[in-house]
Amino acid sequence: MHTDAQTQHGNGTFVPGSVRVVDYDTSNNNILIRGSSSFGAANFPSISLLVTAITQDPNFSSTNIDLSSNPLVIDFCLIGFGPGSKDQGIVDAELTWFTPSPPVLNGSSGPYPVCITSSISANPGTMVYWPIQAIGGTAPTTAGEPWPVSPANSIGDNPTTQFNFAGLVPAIRNALINNTAALPAPLSLSTIKNAIIYVHCDSGVNRTGAAVVGYLMTYGSNLTALSLPALPGSPYPLAQAQTAANLAPPSNDTDPPGGSDIPVAEAYCNYLATGQLDAKLAAACVPLAPSL
Repeated sequence: MHTDAQTQHGNGTFVPGSVRVVDYDTSNNNILIRGSSSFGAANFPSISLLVTAITQDPNFSSTNIDLSSNPLVIDFCLIGFGPGSKDQGIVDAELTWFTPSPPVLNGSSGPYPVCITSSISANPGTMVYWPIQAIGGTAPTTAGEPWPVSPANSIGDNPTTQFNFAGLVPAIRNALINNTAALPAPLSLSTIKNAIIYVHCDSGVNRTGAAVVGYLMTYGSNLTALSLPALPGSPYPLAQAQTAANLAPPSNDTDPPGGSDIPVAEAYCNYLATGQLDAKLAAACVPLAPSL
């Protein structure tokens, strides 16, 4: 049986219950948020609605983050699109939320990221357009299996020709901890403090879930409720990161719990584990099986 929130899946509607804390950095008063839609959606016109939704996450009270009434937003938009598609309309609405003179974006190929600094005083921050591309085919689910479709275009770290998920995950981390020197050249910010690092697709489930699982696999979290301590010496196994993401699931969740584009997440795990884009699936990268 679908809930009202689940029926909103994929249409760009802001769902407060899908706004969840992933990590935080008290030294810079920054917080990493799994979002549910783009800014500029019809029911998501202001930062204040996001702040309210964050405070309603039961995990927020443990962060000791002070959310001002008008914080800086570093917005990672993960939505690719074809010309004239519904997703292009969602991205265009977000662009105009940041600036009345938006650039023309290519939603099908890079170079990524594209960075748009807000020129609207009520909406301070930067939009980082960095879409996640599905891999295609049926991903391997057993250690030692090969990839029937190469994940290189989705995961690969050449930003001029590929979607560069391998660069996206560390960029999210560096924004959170104010390591601006390590951010990609288009994202030229001198400091990121008192900021919401907001990661989203059209509904906060699949593409957002892949970014969240990739982040947790690599960096863990200061959020004790996720049971995945921060800064592991080596990447966490994919299944462990999925389990952590499942402890902060969106309300418009789909199977597997926690919502994630599993092939993208496991291909990224394999990249971390093997140092190669097309290696056979490593044991640490076998994903959780979907529930029946």
